[in-house]
Amino acid sequence: QPDARLAAEEEGKRLEELRREAERQRREQLEKAHLRGNRALKKVYLAQDRERLLKELEQMQNMDRMRRRQIVAQMPPQIFVPAYKRMEIKEERQRELEFAFENMYSEDRS
Repeated sequence: QPDARLAAEEEGKRLEELRREAERQRREQLEKAHLRGNRALKKVYLAQDRERLLKELEQMQNMDRMRRRQIVAQMPPQIFVPAYKRMEIKEERQRELEFAFENMYSEDRS
């Protein structure tokens, strides 16, 4: 009888050890699943943040483009005249001033 009792106790210990091992494996699997879930959630959040940031960037670019257009629209048109044309206009203006001065000077003389 002692052998049977000893065998039963050992079988009980073995079963308890198996139960503990199964519980430990279950906890490990749950922990791994939890980690996978957290990683997946973090990935989703990062993708959402990226999309949000891209939309914000697009809005900011559009606003900047509109602001630049307004600035350009408010600039005097002379800015967009080529340099050679500006020189021609300047020379023409100078000739007009000289001509006006000569006329004024000749009127004073007579």
